[in-house]
Amino acid sequence: MEVKFINENDFELWDNFVDDSIQGNIFCKSKWLSILSNEIRILVVFENNRIIAGIPLPCTKKGIFGMPKLTPKLGVLFSNEFQKLNTVKRNAKEMESLNLLIKNLPSGMSWDYNFSENFTNYLPFIWNNYNVNLKYSYVINNLSDLDKVYSNFSYDTKYLIRKAMKNNIYVEESNDVKAFYEVNKKTFERQGMQIPYTYNLIEELYNKYKDVNAKVFIAKNKENEPIAGLFLLFDDECSYYLMGGADPKWRKYGSQTLLIWEAIKFSATVSKKFDFEGSMIPNIERAFREFGSEQKIYYNVEKNSVTFNLVYKFLRKHKNIIRKFVNV
Repeated sequence: MEVKFINENDFELWDNFVDDSIQGNIFCKSKWLSILSNEIRILVVFENNRIIAGIPLPCTKKGIFGMPKLTPKLGVLFSNEFQKLNTVKRNAKEMESLNLLIKNLPSGMSWDYNFSENFTNYLPFIWNNYNVNLKYSYVINNLSDLDKVYSNFSYDTKYLIRKAMKNNIYVEESNDVKAFYEVNKKTFERQGMQIPYTYNLIEELYNKYKDVNAKVFIAKNKENEPIAGLFLLFDDECSYYLMGGADPKWRKYGSQTLLIWEAIKFSATVSKKFDFEGSMIPNIERAFREFGSEQKIYYNVEKNSVTFNLVYKFLRKHKNIIRKFVNV
């Protein structure tokens, strides 16, 4: 086995590996990483001139290796050839690959990634003093029968869909990224927060993925005003509720619920599953659960340097003082 960082010439080889790995997803590919990351580093294990394991390592800031914006899961990927081995040989192959990867991970102040729900072998990380933290996502696992999908919705969700339609709210596919961004921004403003991504980033994502892997859906009222929006990213395996938001004045009319239902219906034509990307926030978790989605457990793996932990604790302790100083 040989472990090394690949260069741009090998990105196509990596992307094909991602397609074949059960831990792979659209976010692990070089195209996504090149848009969302300041620096792309992909560490792989080669055997017989083939990639058998690897991990994308986007660097969000100097010395900070972590999840880029809008990216739900990355982590270690294994070759699907591992699935053909018996349990003893598969575990041995995973252990050997993981030990090589961990030994060659770049040093930095912070290392923090979410792994695929299809990755299960965290022992080598634990043995090397990484922290492993439980997280949840919500997924509709089978979109082949939309009648069955709808029947699994809660009464409240079905009621909000009907309510939206009775109030002449309708949903359309749109290329108006600006309208989506503005209505999405209102969700954050309602909570006294700044939207965490720029319009330019969303426009770039849409323009680079719209031909094959992205759709924007806009809910409008009878005056044809945008009142809710949803950005969907998808591949053959799964559609992802990447971003969404609604005008607070129209939330009670079910605009966002109807919007999600229409996105699910479209997703059934292109993907096997619909991933809400989950949330640890109670109100959001409940809303996603009401669509009849199933809980999916995945894990976050992180490790911080002593310096990083000290700085982080200081900033948290003195955040109010720092905020006042910055706003002077």
